[in-house]
Amino acid sequence: MERIIQQTDSDAFASKLCAINYKYLPPTPCAITGTIDDDLQSLYQNIATLHIDYYHNLKEENRNVYGKINKLMRNPFPVMNYGTYLRTMAIDSSIINYINNELPLKETKFQIVNFGSGSDLRFIQYLEKFNKRISKFIDLDFKDAINLKKKILSKSNLLNQLVTKYNDQFIMLEGDLKDITTTMKQLVQNLDLTIPTIFITECVLCYMTQIDSQNLITKIMNNFQKGVWVSYDPIGGSNPNDKFGIIMKRNLLESRNLDMPTLLIYNSKSNYPDRWNLDNNNNSASIDIRDMWDFVSQSITDKEQKRLRSLQFLDEIEELKIMQSHYVILNTAWNI
Repeated sequence: MERIIQQTDSDAFASKLCAINYKYLPPTPCAITGTIDDDLQSLYQNIATLHIDYYHNLKEENRNVYGKINKLMRNPFPVMNYGTYLRTMAIDSSIINYINNELPLKETKFQIVNFGSGSDLRFIQYLEKFNKRISKFIDLDFKDAINLKKKILSKSNLLNQLVTKYNDQFIMLEGDLKDITTTMKQLVQNLDLTIPTIFITECVLCYMTQIDSQNLITKIMNNFQKGVWVSYDPIGGSNPNDKFGIIMKRNLLESRNLDMPTLLIYNSKSNYPDRWNLDNNNNSASIDIRDMWDFVSQSITDKEQKRLRSLQFLDEIEELKIMQSHYVILNTAWNI
């Protein structure tokens, strides 16, 4: 199962490359409502260069993974590119909103942990933008995923220079999130429990059992004094006539032997936050959750939506709405 889950990283990386190739990413100015647009512009200014460089160096390091990504990039569906754009923007706007609103003082230090990071290159984007404020940025994933990432980063002149530049701040850790004891030991050894910490899970908790994900969340929130958990995940749908989750779960099992144990348990915006089980953790936590169709209507400007529609012909608006209403972005902030 570990290897099967790791293979989903190829899907995610191919999707991001497609979104870049088709100009969904980076966003144009005035893409997001509110006051964080300038921050997003600077965060994404090198996103294409970084990901294309990683992709080219992957070919020499692992031709099988490279071939799979290359195959996935052929003829991408517009709804998939749109979805990748939305998940990327939702996660990053959540993080920047937290930094700006909860850590407004420029001298305030914070740290970031990206669980199940795979080939994600956010560490470079955030260290470049917030380098004087980030004390540590940790990427944590299975051993094979981390080893492959280390090889690619070291092979690329551009990426290796950036990793070297932030050598004292960036850490890659091998780990299995089901092993809560070892995971917590590594985090405690490398992080300061007293400063604000941002935790990212992008399509990670959905592959964990209810018990394992709950244990991880409880341990984190009981040990780190202040932070935010930014989580992006699919939800199965709670309406009796809603077959989205049932079909998704069945297709994954049949095509990949891949399971999402909690897809039909935490299946709505109302019960997905139950993962954070506030009664057992602390009473000072606050939760904000939206599905991705909410995010489109509430956060993406009309001008940006018009630009997105111009990139590829999209006649599947209803399909897009159904898909995005079955993914959520959640921010849980706490201060013990």
